[in-house]
Amino acid sequence: MSIIILGACGEVGRYIAFDLVKSGFNVTLADIREREGKKIAEKLGTRATFQKLDVMDFENLVEILKDHKLVVNNIGPYYMFGDWIPRATIQAGINYVDICDDHDTTLTFLKMNKFVERENLTFLINSGASAGLTNIMAKMGANQLDKVESIRVLWFEDTGETIGFGQLAHWAHIAMGKVPQYINGEWTNIRALTDREVIEFPDPLGSVPLYFVGHPEPVTLPRYIDTKEAICKGGILPESDILLTKVLDKIIPIKHEKIMTLVCKFFLKIFPLITGKIEEREIISSFKTDVIGIQNQKNVHLSFAVIGEVAKLTSVPASITAQMIVNKDISSHGLFPPEGCPDLNLDKMEKELEKRNIIIKQNNVRN
Repeated sequence: MSIIILGACGEVGRYIAFDLVKSGFNVTLADIREREGKKIAEKLGTRATFQKLDVMDFENLVEILKDHKLVVNNIGPYYMFGDWIPRATIQAGINYVDICDDHDTTLTFLKMNKFVERENLTFLINSGASAGLTNIMAKMGANQLDKVESIRVLWFEDTGETIGFGQLAHWAHIAMGKVPQYINGEWTNIRALTDREVIEFPDPLGSVPLYFVGHPEPVTLPRYIDTKEAICKGGILPESDILLTKVLDKIIPIKHEKIMTLVCKFFLKIFPLITGKIEEREIISSFKTDVIGIQNQKNVHLSFAVIGEVAKLTSVPASITAQMIVNKDISSHGLFPPEGCPDLNLDKMEKELEKRNIIIKQNNVRN
């Protein structure tokens, strides 16, 4: 029995498949794109097979999942599918990993915990870069402090990286309307793309303007780490794309799913024209978590960051998490984000990341 990857033909899905095969696992690449999927499987060798699959056929999805140990759900945007795939996974009776990065869908998933626990299954959600690495860095910081007062998740993505419909629709979903943040011990909805703040990222990145966005971290972190604040700010470069998003938010009812789909498909066609000349700049992104609190009666500001390509930073944590579950390094029953999983070994995760040249950089600022 192997690990099945849903949405395996996407850029992140391919990375996940490659890392799993390289680590000695057999994988099934499941996707509706048959020709592309077969080519990827052929390149990966004998450990990879392709399965044509329309995930909207619920009964067929359940039957195919039953033949595997674990599913990595890589199909986004997650808000469009809701709890469809997790429900199929519970019915199939196998374990589950995803890279869900939508705040509202995460809240829906969290409500499924009792059903997952009842079936003696392990579901690890939000196991990408953000959410994922950002949660892990938050937990690493919280473990070093006597008291946590604030967790700030900060990220930016360069639009020179590969952009598909899923990424663009996700951006529209998290950057328009109101989004949840955890401030002064309460969840509150704040207008997206407000409160511009220039953040310093590790070299060679420099200063980048960020804004409030909707993401899973403010939804999950306060449930597992005692803190007064958990916020998420994100941004994209060039910043002109932020201004364009704000304009669209005012003139189009973009939150309507059908309209959002049409608008995203249109902009996907013209995106290369508005993004800028990527050959004139280095394409690199970063995810950062600042944890602020008290250590030995002193105010401490811990800052963690990773830099690199988004696809790699997103796929590798998902692959490592899936391996940990299959190898029974993670065996707790229930549904968890990374910071909520009781037996997720942070030291082992960090070592596995380092093997793949993903380095978590820590900077301590003491006041």
